[in-house]
Amino acid sequence: MQTPNTSNSEILDLSNEVPVPMLRRTTGTDTKTNILFPRPTDKDVKKCRIMIVDDEESVTLAVKKYLHRAGFREFYLVTDATRAIYEIRQKRPDLVLLDVRMPINGLAILEKMREDDHLQHLPVITLTCDTDAKTKIKALNLGADDFLTKPVDVSELVARVRNTLAGKVTRDQLARYSSELESDALRDELTEIANRRAFHYELNRRIIEWNRQRTPLSLLLIDLDFFKQVNDRYGHPVGDRVLRAIAHQIDNCVREMDLVARFGGEEFAVILPSTRPDESRLTAERIRDSIASKTWQVDDQAIRVTVSIGVATAMNGDDAATLIRRTDTALYSSKQQGRNRTCYHDGAQCKLVTQNDAINDTQTDSNYFVEVDASTKNASIYIVDDEPSTLLMVKKLLNDAGYTRVTTEEKSVRAFKTILKETPDLVLLDIRMPEVNGLEILQSVRHNEKTKHVPIVFLTSSTETEIKVKALELGCTDFLQKPVNASELIARVHNSLLAKAHLDQMEDYSNQLEHEVRLRTAELFASRREAIQCLARAAEIRDDETGQHVFRVGRYAAIIAQELGFSNERIVWLEHAAQLHDVGKIGIPDEILRKPSRLSADEFEIMQDHCRVGSRIIRDMGDEDSLVIRNHANMGASIFDDCNSPIMRMAAVVAETHHEKWDGSGYPNGLKGEDIPIEGRITAVADVFDALSTKRHYKDAMPLDECFDIIESSTNTHFDPNVVAAFLKRKIEILDIFYDYNETAQPEQNTQPKTQSPSSESPST
Repeated sequence: MQTPNTSNSEILDLSNEVPVPMLRRTTGTDTKTNILFPRPTDKDVKKCRIMIVDDEESVTLAVKKYLHRAGFREFYLVTDATRAIYEIRQKRPDLVLLDVRMPINGLAILEKMREDDHLQHLPVITLTCDTDAKTKIKALNLGADDFLTKPVDVSELVARVRNTLAGKVTRDQLARYSSELESDALRDELTEIANRRAFHYELNRRIIEWNRQRTPLSLLLIDLDFFKQVNDRYGHPVGDRVLRAIAHQIDNCVREMDLVARFGGEEFAVILPSTRPDESRLTAERIRDSIASKTWQVDDQAIRVTVSIGVATAMNGDDAATLIRRTDTALYSSKQQGRNRTCYHDGAQCKLVTQNDAINDTQTDSNYFVEVDASTKNASIYIVDDEPSTLLMVKKLLNDAGYTRVTTEEKSVRAFKTILKETPDLVLLDIRMPEVNGLEILQSVRHNEKTKHVPIVFLTSSTETEIKVKALELGCTDFLQKPVNASELIARVHNSLLAKAHLDQMEDYSNQLEHEVRLRTAELFASRREAIQCLARAAEIRDDETGQHVFRVGRYAAIIAQELGFSNERIVWLEHAAQLHDVGKIGIPDEILRKPSRLSADEFEIMQDHCRVGSRIIRDMGDEDSLVIRNHANMGASIFDDCNSPIMRMAAVVAETHHEKWDGSGYPNGLKGEDIPIEGRITAVADVFDALSTKRHYKDAMPLDECFDIIESSTNTHFDPNVVAAFLKRKIEILDIFYDYNETAQPEQNTQPKTQSPSSESPST
């Protein structure tokens, strides 16, 4: 092999014939390349663990050296090919760089990895000095994510490693996010196993794997026989316990990798990945026999139940709905044939299964391993090339392979607008074109939020490493060398579309889960709001028979807070907290609280104490967990657990400070000016206005204009001037709330004021 001129380039020659690695570095580049398309995953990518498998130690050390120089930090070096699979299983790297030519062929190692459930999705980049397209196609068909041809340019090595790991990091992040949401949206509360939503997600995911790799996939549907009789005879609580026990029994009969889900009322589903037809029938019989032979002891009752099971295995052209339909047909056949049976649907008819049949039957369906990819045939593919002959040839090859939604574009200036408008599933893009070249289009696509994840495969006749490195750094998905090899074209298109379909499905699923969590959060928030309102009304109804006072004060406070520039979240907190401002009235005797005449000095002192009582009650309230009252008999001592939620902390502040005055003459602590928390100052205005404008047992309502005048005249004495200004500025909304939450008020008239009791909530109090 001729050594290139190292003054212009540097080669990392990884062929086994050359014991000392050599480097090729493109002129003007460095391994620490200036990233043209920065990704949010770059920081995590550099933390990934890389395993280098090559029987030449000098090669592994050289690759490690230049990846380390590029910022990668954790490596595993394997020079004994016989230990490769063992080391991969033990170390669990994030990426494997795998030499093809070793005493044990690298493609054989790759094939074994893809047969292992735990290593199926581990990214692999193959290193080969073989330029034959057949080797590359074979590597891709075996599941290689990328390959590098020796001698390897250092910059291209770094770019391809970064590109491959960026995809893995993104998938891992989505998987973690989905996992965090699963507990909220994917668990059946009664049986504590997966629910139907989880089942459909997992089955769709497994169907994608089936279409991509032809990994065997089977499905069971299990129905409890005559379970209604159990509920009718023993009651639903007993029935629920039996149902839960059977769910756990099914789970004990299958592997950890299998998914058991509640499919309906007393119907279960089991997804069996990597399970052939004979194995699935054996599993079904094992489940059926274990349930039929067991007695379920619930309290004093000994209960026996049986199940009917339908079995089907993924076949040519199956999607999730088709597989479920065939399995359900088999289940129905089991019931028709007397129940406590297992039936298998072979694609044409249902057959009754016995345990002996399941054990002895080792034949699989003849069309089981037919290679067809229904999941990607409907994908939209957009080809951009200024050579009409290339467009026609590539489109014909894709059409012949079964891809029907293929469109072409000869003018590159129109390409980006079309991609933005149509958002195709895959773009095949020429690099060298007049007016706008492929790299410029790629850069625009990657910087647009709508199109940044669209896979782009470059069509190029260029062999310049510098261009390929730049394309990888901009975020291209793959390359196809012109003239295009038909088999390689189909293999690369197939892999790119499957990767996108999987990513799209995970994003859709995460969005669904996020929506479910938002709904549950909204339900919890509504429940908490209702509990707060009930507690507020419980206190207020002793002093206001309608109990509407607390709602009005909360709304008034929210409107003032909005005018003062509070955040949306804080506005909601204050609206709820302000409703609890007088919760301390629970601790005031009725003879004082409802006294129609002037209060004595001792009585007024007791009345003032409701601020501290309210604060103590609220400080004993909890957050979301405090929605359930533990024991109404000891409510007076401690209504809820210790306070943690921000709403309850704010409510405690409001309850204790809403009778403080701006000039320091208020109670219970005599706070002055801005020493009074802003929430208390706002609630004070809202509370006094409502007390003045509504009828109570000790007074009539005052005219609204007079109420506004009293509030305004009390600025700088009773009230914060900024709060009063905000209140008056939103006068129209305040009046809307007044009429909406006041059954006795009429917009066209106001009641004349009477002499007020000293215990009223006016500024003079």
